[in-house]
Amino acid sequence: MEIGNRLNQLRKLSGMTQEQLAEKLHVSRQTISKWEAGVTMPDLESVVSVSRMFHISLDDLMMEEKEEMKEKEEKITLEDLMRINLHTRNMMLLLTGGLLFLMVCILSVVFIMALRHTTLSTQYMLYRYIAVGEYANVPVDYLTLLLPAIASGIIGLLLCVCYFVKSRKNYY
Repeated sequence: MEIGNRLNQLRKLSGMTQEQLAEKLHVSRQTISKWEAGVTMPDLESVVSVSRMFHISLDDLMMEEKEEMKEKEEKITLEDLMRINLHTRNMMLLLTGGLLFLMVCILSVVFIMALRHTTLSTQYMLYRYIAVGEYANVPVDYLTLLLPAIASGIIGLLLCVCYFVKSRKNYY
């Protein structure tokens, strides 16, 4: 790869425009355009500035060994790593959210069942008879209490299913 193509690649990976790069190197935008097009070659001072700016050795910037370039093309680029990192973060967020909703559902159901057991137990009915004079349990609408738990369980299951479906697509 000639230096113009390499400079173009480095500039694009860093997200800079030709104008921004030209400003940092103290040259005109047209000069950068000519370098990238291969019309002219940068002087030694500019090559050194480019290597320092992009934290790349002069050998990597100037050399054009075909075998070395094939190896570099097979390597994962910074852009690929950023995409992989973003995908992994999104997948972990999806799984964590699903598991969190499932835990809320399970804890809610356990609490509601414990509450139901307590209100229906014989000891509670006897205590209520002694304290209030009524021998009846307190009517509680358990379905209303269970609805948020069921909803969070469904959301959790959907998030976990989405995670497994998406992760399965990545394997194939």
